[in-house]
Amino acid sequence: MKSSISKTKSLWLSTITLLLVFVAGSSVACAQQTKKNIGSEAKPNNIIEIDATYLKEHIYDYEANPNQFVYKGDKPAIIDFYATWCGPCRALAPKLEATAKNNASNLVVYKIDIDKNPELATHFGIQSVPTLLFVPLKGMPYLSKGNLPLEYINQMVGKILPKEIHNSK
Repeated sequence: MKSSISKTKSLWLSTITLLLVFVAGSSVACAQQTKKNIGSEAKPNNIIEIDATYLKEHIYDYEANPNQFVYKGDKPAIIDFYATWCGPCRALAPKLEATAKNNASNLVVYKIDIDKNPELATHFGIQSVPTLLFVPLKGMPYLSKGNLPLEYINQMVGKILPKEIHNSK
């Protein structure tokens, strides 16, 4: 009788172990395929993921100019403060990609992951994501929050593009 119970337990343990291995393997394969599909989407080359060092060197040195936004760029820009876990951020991304593509020669879109760059989120007072800064060549940036409609994004791009470029579109 003990031998029969022992064999039954062993059979159940083996079955459960195989089932767990199968489920774990399927989950990993599914996650890898999902990452592969997401990563394979082509993004316009004027969308740039940046960090604090890049921001200070190429866009705005907030340490040298803490009280005034002095833009270093040669094209107007959108700075997207986002998080990878944020649903509205993921919903906004295709709209920003379309905007970047439609304005490729006149506009740059920068993306800042607030989880990787908490000091930038603090400096800019980012309390929710997504938050966008629409940066003209001269003057103060415009701040907007949330998963904005494409029409609003286009309207804001019109505000930051130089008049001669905006009027020619």
